[in-house]
Order: sequence, then C-alpha cells, then structure tokens
Amino acid sequence: MPLSQDLIETPMPINGKPSSETSKKRRTRSSVSSRGDATKMASTNNNGTSLVSGNSNNHNNDGINNRSQDIDGTPAMFDKTQLTKILLNSLFELGYTSSAMALQEESGGIQVESTVVQKLSNLITCGNYQEIDLELLSQLPLKFKSTVLKDYVKQTNGVGNNVLRTASIMEHMERQLKKIESVFETIFDNIDILAKQEDIYYLRSVLEIMVLVNRQIFLELVLIERDLTSGVLFLRHILRNFAQLWDRLLSMENNYVKEENQFSPEGLLKEMSIILTSPESTASTSALCQRSRHKGRQNLIDEISDYINPDDLVPKGRLISLLKQAVKYQRSQNILNIVDDDDDDEEIDDSEIDSAHQKTHKVNLLQDLATNVQQVKFKEVMTLEQNLDEIWYLQFSPDGNYLASASADDKNDRKIIIYDVRNNFEVYKILGGNDQCILYLSFSPDGKYIVSCPFNQLANIYDIHAEGEMVEVTENVSEPFAAQLINPIDSFYIPTNNIPGSSSEHSSSSNSSSGPNNSSNPPRIWCCDWFHTSDQSGRFAIGSPDRDVVIYDMQRKSIIFRMPGSVSVASYTGDFSVTQPSTEEFPRVHDLKISYDDKYLLLMTHHGNIDVYDVSDFPKIGSYEGIELLLDKYEMPRIGRLDIRKKMTCISLPQIRNINSPLAPLVLVSLQSSELQLWNFKENFLIQKFYGQKQEQFILRSCFGYNNHLIASGSEDGKIYIWNRVGGNIVGVLAGHGAERHSSNRDLKKFEKNCNVVTWSPADKGLFASGGDDGLIKIWRVVRE
Repeated sequence: MPLSQDLIETPMPINGKPSSETSKKRRTRSSVSSRGDATKMASTNNNGTSLVSGNSNNHNNDGINNRSQDIDGTPAMFDKTQLTKILLNSLFELGYTSSAMALQEESGGIQVESTVVQKLSNLITCGNYQEIDLELLSQLPLKFKSTVLKDYVKQTNGVGNNVLRTASIMEHMERQLKKIESVFETIFDNIDILAKQEDIYYLRSVLEIMVLVNRQIFLELVLIERDLTSGVLFLRHILRNFAQLWDRLLSMENNYVKEENQFSPEGLLKEMSIILTSPESTASTSALCQRSRHKGRQNLIDEISDYINPDDLVPKGRLISLLKQAVKYQRSQNILNIVDDDDDDEEIDDSEIDSAHQKTHKVNLLQDLATNVQQVKFKEVMTLEQNLDEIWYLQFSPDGNYLASASADDKNDRKIIIYDVRNNFEVYKILGGNDQCILYLSFSPDGKYIVSCPFNQLANIYDIHAEGEMVEVTENVSEPFAAQLINPIDSFYIPTNNIPGSSSEHSSSSNSSSGPNNSSNPPRIWCCDWFHTSDQSGRFAIGSPDRDVVIYDMQRKSIIFRMPGSVSVASYTGDFSVTQPSTEEFPRVHDLKISYDDKYLLLMTHHGNIDVYDVSDFPKIGSYEGIELLLDKYEMPRIGRLDIRKKMTCISLPQIRNINSPLAPLVLVSLQSSELQLWNFKENFLIQKFYGQKQEQFILRSCFGYNNHLIASGSEDGKIYIWNRVGGNIVGVLAGHGAERHSSNRDLKKFEKNCNVVTWSPADKGLFASGGDDGLIKIWRVVRE
C-alpha cells in the first residue's frame, strides 16, 4: 500500500490486511538480494520459519548433512551447504522458483538467508516500517560481530512495543531515534566499552541501516506521495537528527581507522534537500527511488544486504560473480589475448549493453576457454605534417573530438595546433601567444578550454571554440592549410612572494599581455591538470620545478591556493591517525595528476618520489562565504608517498568511466632507466613493470589504452612499444618516427629519432596518436585479424 499522509497519522495496513497476516504470504526466499517476483511463491509463519521446507532439523538428507562425503569422488574442497545455498540463490534469480523450492525441501530446509533477515526484508517489501526497531536490527547477522548493544537492547526491550502496531511511522521513528540516542550516549560516555574496532564498525552498520530505512521513507513521501509537508517534517525531525548522530559516530571512528566513506551524513542531507526542493530535476532520484515504490524498496534491501554476513545471506549474483572470476582467470593465462569486452575491468550497467552485443559476446560455460590466436595488430592510418618542429606533447580532448599538439618550434607562433578528429583530423584552430616552446597541455573536463605550459613562466588559457583571425599557412608544409589563429582568454604566472598565510600569496597576473617581470624570476610552469567534478568546476593545478604547486580558479581569474607552507603529513600510530605540518622542503615538481573523483593530487617529484595528497576536503565552488580566509587556513595533508627511487619523466592515470572502478587507484610511471612501472597509489605497492623501450636521456610520455588493457610508450629509437597491462608482455612494436622527414619545402634540419609521446583517445578505444622529433604526428588504429 502506498506510503501516504495516512501513514503519518494512522496505522498502516498492508493491502487492507494486518501485517501479521500479510507476512504469512511472503515466500521463504525473500527479496533481500533482488529475488524478483519469486516473493509470492513461498511463505513463512509468524516466526519467519519456512512453511514449505519446514524445520531443517526434521529433514535429514544424507547428501547435504554428511559433509565428509566427496563430490564426484574428488576431495571435498567445498562445503555442500554453501554450494546448495548458491544453487538456491541462482535458481531464484533466474526465475526458477518451483525448482528452487523443490531443492530447498530436498536439502532439508537449507535457506539462503537467516530468519531475521527474512523478517526485515518482508517488513521493507510490505512497507511495514513501523515494525523496524533497534531490537530487530541488533539481531541482524552483520559482517562485523559485536555484543556491545546486547545489554542495552535488553534494558529497553518492551518499552513502547505495545503501541508499535498503532503508532504512525513518524511517531515510531521519533521513538526509535530517542532510544538509539539514549543507548549511544551511554556508550559514548563509557568509551572503554568500545574496546575493539569491530564494535565501532558494528554500531556504524546498525545506524546506517536505520538511516537507509528512513531515507526510503522520506523518498516515498516526497517522490511517490508528493507529500512535501510531511517530507519537510520528516527531514527536519528524523533524518537530520539521525545524520547528526551518525556524523558523531563517524568522527569517533576516524580516530581508529582510515577509510573512504562514500555514504556520508553531509552527502545524505545535501541530497535529500535537493530532492525536496527540486524533485523533478534531481539526477540521483532515479537511482534512489526510481519513481517506483517497489524498485525503491528493492534498492533499499539490496543496500542493506551489503551489511549482512555472507554466511547468513548469499550475496546477490554470487554464482555469476564466481563465473566471471573464472573466465577472467582463464583469459589472463593467455598472454597473447587482449580482451575486447568492455566490462572486463569496470562494472557496466546492463541497460548499456544491447541484445546484439550480448549475443555476440556469450561465453561457453560448458568448456574451458580456447586460446585466442587472433592477436591485435596496429595500423598506421594517417600522418599529420602541419607542425614545423619536434612534437613534445599530444592530448585528446575528453570527448575525443579534438587532438591538441605542442611543438618545440621557436620561430613561429603556431606551436599549438588543434585537430578536428571527427573531420579527418583537419586543422581546427591554431593557438597563438606563446613565445617559448610548449612543454605541456591540459584539456578541461568538458573539452572547451585548454591550458598551455610553455618553457617560460607564463601559463595561457584558451577557449578552443573562440573566434580568431583566419590565417593561411603555406611555408614549410607539404600541403598549405588555413585555420583561425586565436589568442589566450587568460594568462597568469606564479608570483615570487612566498609568505605562508598571506592573502597576497594567492594572487596572479591575469590577462597579462606583458608577462612576468624578468627581474622577479617567477617559478617556471611545467605541468597542469584539471579538477573533474562539478564541485571544483573551472579549477586546475599547476606544478613547477621551482618547488611550487598552485591551484587556479578560472571564475575568479586568480590563484586561490599555494601548496608550499600549506601542507601537512598524515602519520599512523597504531590505530590512530595524526596530522602535523610538514618540515620537509617542498619538492621540485615535474608532473602532477588529479584523480577522477577529485580526492587525490599526485605530485611526481625530482627526488624520485610520488607524493599523494588528500584534496577531498578542498573548499568547493561557492560552498563558503569568506573563502579566502578558509583557504589561507587550509592545510593539504600528504597521505602517501611512492618511493620510486629512480628518475621519472611522467605519470599517467587510466581512462575510467566509473570513479569506483578497480582501476581508479592505478598510476603509470615512466622512468629514465628504460622502464615503466604500474603502481597502486592508494595501497602503495608496485603491480607490474614494463621493459623493452629505450629511454635514457629525454622526456618520454606514456599512457593507458584500449580500455586500459594496454600500456603504450614512445622510445628513443623512434618506435612505439605496446604492452599487455596485466601480463606485462609486449604485444606490439611500431616503427613510428625515424630521423628523415620528407618535405620539399622544409629547411634542412637534422632530426633525432625519438618518439616523445603516445596518447590514446578516451572516446574511441582503437584510436591513438604518437609524436616524435621528426615533427610528425602519426594516427594509429588497433585492428583484429
């Protein structure tokens, strides 16, 4: 029955019947893990015991209970009860409800979830939220076991239980809030009770489950019932107070453990407030409630299932997960195989895969995977000759529509060329205003802006779609071309003053046409990367080999933060985290990257280290009044350091679509010792090394490619080397850039053989580009025989 205004003021029946009668009609296999319509096929009694399979003690099936018996004569590696649970779970998920019930009965009453889990699932599915209380949640078999609530629940047992069936949801949740606050206050006052980390994890799990339940109630009020008045009251009196209690518990937990927390009190209240004020335009609404009471409640059950011990609830899709692991392992044994499936490393929504794709990518489960002898090959499809000198940098725009190149040309003001990828790589724009060679380029996340880092101290920002003066290029090119020459929309340099805490420290020279004062010698600018999320829109970080890193804000047209003197170091003593100001001299920075979730800033230093900083708490766009004061007091904590101990030339991050991807913590490091290394920067360990290319003197830039299955790098022998990311083996060596350049109009010049940079399209997994000292850009494609 819908959650309506009547639920706030009167008792809630289920389909016109008391909840106890309705609960008898629920099947044994509840929908805790997306069990679907099978909920109508079995039933439980008032105690939650299966009426179909009966008590497991009354059924003694030798095939299940005799656990020493082997399967097919092989040693008993697997527990038969667990195997049966997985089979039952899979049958229910596939829709074979009758078969699942028959197996359940034949197995002696084995169930895939415990009685208390069934009860909670049924209450949620029926909307009986007024029967969900602290006592019930304390009985759940959670992943983290603790008895810390046991005595307190006994003390409060029975209080208010006589009115539960007649209480409104609002009154019931207010009563539960007071009860939980009372219990938690007692625990907080006796901190010695929380002797183990598991106790804090346990309390957090219980509280978060209650928060999730109340969030669903709020969503049904606002999105289904359109009862905004009740929604406001519920958010103000229930959800907000639960969030405050939750936040207090988390702050207490942080003294013990360091952990990323995607689901947070601040995020919850922000999201609920947005839904309340703009229910039609909230992007996350579909994920939370999907405009359907049934889907919203099922989503809630799935979220709660993540807290349950797998021994008491088979995880959703467990058999499929095991099969995927087996397939992935078999594929990994074939070093020549480069997987074409997009979902090999990242989770893909089923809705994104059409039926035709599914039909052509079926895996044969009835036999082991055959060795794939169809190796990938690499084909040169085009050569771009518009640049006049060595290519030092290449980058595709995030949408894959444009390719930007930077050259070492010191004679002409066309060092940066933007190519239109969709229009056969025609020259789209020429970026002027650069007197020095360009070391680095960085596209904004929307692909509209680009920052150039020249050999001097002045950084330029361009709008690549701005109108400019049409120019014709006829000299020193094999084919004349015409394009618009555009100038920067903003320019700045890093000021020389370095007074920690001073507001002048965060100043800049904006729209400066004259550049920096030569006598002041501002820090050089060698690298740049943008923040990616809307909370930090229009901001990017600039790194300098002169011991400086700043954050620039395009909207404010100024440097808003300067790292030297404003960083701290996080250290861990036992279970406790301590942050203290850094006493080290700030390093020389040669490259930097910001993670796609805007939580981490990686600095590649001249000293052989990669320093990892936590920027998740960096002040957001428009989130504070008096942001200057806040930024002056802000300290950026260094939370990790990769000790490479070799001279590095660049770092690269994988191209990911999902910030929760298992590939998100990876960083690729190019070393000036003819070696590449793949690290996990969050856990601080080396994953793989790649050898074969020559790199001894120059800066060469590498990248991830082909949906991150490949690693590509240039080489001082002019070739492009490509490796399998997982196996580390070479899958291709391409003769890309030689010493000769054929151009009748070109002045005689001796070219080196270096291939300086390889970059991969983030939108077209088979497309990549390389640039070398021959001044040419080669466009390549991955092909399958």
